[in-house]
Amino acid sequence: MSGPQEEGRSLGKKSKAQRQRDNARARGRAEQQRRTAAAVEEEFTEEHARVVAQRQGDPRFVQRRRGADGSVEVSWAAGSEVDVHMRQAMEGQRAAFEEKFGRPPGPHDPVFFDPDADEPRPLTQEGIGPVMGKLLEAADRSGADPAFVHAWRECGYLVTEDNRHTFSAAEVMAFSDAVHAYQSAALGEQEAAGAEAVAGEDLPDDDRTAAVASLRKVVATILARRDPRIALRVVIGLERLAEESGDEAAGLAGAVSFGVLAGWLAGARESGLSPAQAKAATAWVDEYLGGRAGETASQMSGLIGVPGAGDVTVAEVTEDLGDDLLPAMIWLTCGVVAVAGAGNADWLEQFDLDVP
Repeated sequence: MSGPQEEGRSLGKKSKAQRQRDNARARGRAEQQRRTAAAVEEEFTEEHARVVAQRQGDPRFVQRRRGADGSVEVSWAAGSEVDVHMRQAMEGQRAAFEEKFGRPPGPHDPVFFDPDADEPRPLTQEGIGPVMGKLLEAADRSGADPAFVHAWRECGYLVTEDNRHTFSAAEVMAFSDAVHAYQSAALGEQEAAGAEAVAGEDLPDDDRTAAVASLRKVVATILARRDPRIALRVVIGLERLAEESGDEAAGLAGAVSFGVLAGWLAGARESGLSPAQAKAATAWVDEYLGGRAGETASQMSGLIGVPGAGDVTVAEVTEDLGDDLLPAMIWLTCGVVAVAGAGNADWLEQFDLDVP
């Protein structure tokens, strides 16, 4: 007969069968996520090819051509918005050159020069760091997302919605990954800071506010990058939080995320989102984020009043979607913002709730 101490130890341990079931479930989730990510990446590549084909030779967009010698020629329409910005940038560089060296730049002088050199010479790799530092400071002062500057520094190029067609799908995904890696790291620090306080308590106001801001940033990034994979990393982030801070902390963070997203979707419907807009929002997801995102988002479309979708309960969509629940809500939110909020994620602020 075992004593009290042995019984206490056995109660605190999982049986071999329980561990095997947990491991099997974990492997199943990992495989499901791998297949989902692969399907989404394939659809992203196809959608990117469609954008490239549509914009090829269109004077409204920047064009990039690679010569036989490996050189790259970039062109844009005179008088376009890109042309105005580039002219302003070149004029600024010219003024900086004249102020530094006391003369106008010559035909062989570098456009981007080393500001610490006594004679005009190209900006070196070592000199890029301080320049990026100034860009980060400027981004911070303006309220812009510093993740894009970090991704620019890491990848060596800057992808925007206007120029994404000039890069390969792999380059766009690499830039998007760099952006989201920085954002995920920042979010992880915020979650870790509040993890000790969540056991048996409501999420502190500061962390609740941080969760709202982080989800809004995820929506904004997907809208800008047209990259549905970003939503999948929210689930990965929750799993990482579970490993580092426990299931209770991750469960509470997931509940808060669900509450925020549900509040946005319900708020949009209650504020007068028309059935036609609701249908257009789901169609937007399917067109710009791919069939996988469109299929899962449509399963939740009753939340925003899509005709014929019917009402859905939390239990029903949770059972049907599983780990795709939060990504599907994020994708659907992106569609609503694209259609009703002019693509500006800040439009969601009016629906923010004080979610426990």
